[in-house]
Amino acid sequence: MRAFTLAEVLITLGIIGIVAAMTMPTLIQKNEERVTVTKVKKFYSVMNQALLMSIKDNGYVNEWSFEGGHGSPEFAEKYIVPYLKTSKICAQNPGCIAPEGYSYMNGQYYANYDSVFHYKMILADGSYLWLRNTGTAGCQGHEGATDENVCGMIWIDVNGKKTPNTFGKDVFTFYIMKNRITPNPMDDCPSGKNGSSGWGCSSYILKNDNMNYLKN
Repeated sequence: MRAFTLAEVLITLGIIGIVAAMTMPTLIQKNEERVTVTKVKKFYSVMNQALLMSIKDNGYVNEWSFEGGHGSPEFAEKYIVPYLKTSKICAQNPGCIAPEGYSYMNGQYYANYDSVFHYKMILADGSYLWLRNTGTAGCQGHEGATDENVCGMIWIDVNGKKTPNTFGKDVFTFYIMKNRITPNPMDDCPSGKNGSSGWGCSSYILKNDNMNYLKN
């Protein structure tokens, strides 16, 4: 039986190396996207379960106390936090989300949430979460309403302190309605990374089970 020469082995290894170098980045990206999709779907389920438990104890969200305005600690501490598994609570203080701030999917810088009044926490799985209510009793006067008015808004950074800290890539938004959590309904994700803010990508992911909008 004829054996391979050293030159043939080296050539074969070289070809394998080239193919691997060409395909590995794509495979890694697909795996990262799959992990993100899974985390978004899990968060959506966990938050809805938490909200239903709170509603059982406290009534529908539009019946809750909204005293204290948008960043009311009472709103989060009484109605939300007791029903979640957390590893750290920062409330309105910095230290629970990325201090360098967050950007739109199109690359435009948006905001530094670490320094604003939003109620902030780190979940047990390492995700960063911050939220605020509408600041108005009865869930009135907030944008984004569909069949009922929005009571509050939730941001989730699914990979915690890791980058890119970008809407539609690792940061996703949800609305607190009177009886459920819904993904942000904005239809701005299919336009892709070149023109989108990324606000509505939670809705896209839950509907399509992928992040193909990143390929546009």
